[in-house]
Amino acid sequence: MNLLAPLITSKTRLKLLLRFFLNQNLSGYLQVLSKELDENTNSIRVELNRLEEAGMLNSTLEGRRKLYRVNVLHPLASDITSIVRKVAGIDIVIDRVVENLPRLKQVWICGDLARGIPSGSIDCTLIGEELDEEYIAGLSAKVHKLVGKKVNTQVMTEIKCRLP
Repeated sequence: MNLLAPLITSKTRLKLLLRFFLNQNLSGYLQVLSKELDENTNSIRVELNRLEEAGMLNSTLEGRRKLYRVNVLHPLASDITSIVRKVAGIDIVIDRVVENLPRLKQVWICGDLARGIPSGSIDCTLIGEELDEEYIAGLSAKVHKLVGKKVNTQVMTEIKCRLP
């Protein structure tokens, strides 16, 4: 469950906040964001306009296209970045993995993110039976594209995890 979903009810806006505030150095064009986030262009445009009107994003015209980026001078920019970094990576990994692996029993987030420390990677242990490691590697690559963080997975069966 995404911890921000009850606070930010627009899924598109939430995706944009995650996209921009996980790494404030990123920028994006409308069309590219639409493809990256798998959302229609109009939904992305509406939410980009709202975030820009709120002062959270800035845009610059490059030819006929607008390039959007985080307004780092906004008083809440660092706070939003901190919140997003604590919840986003974990939720996206779990959502992507759990929905596609029916024999998965548990997902454990490890490393810095488990301690609430911003990290450039997401470390997780997947526990279940007959988990396709090649398929998981493909999902990890998709998550990496979405959040810009490398996903390191360790796959284990329940038997390996039991303590003596």
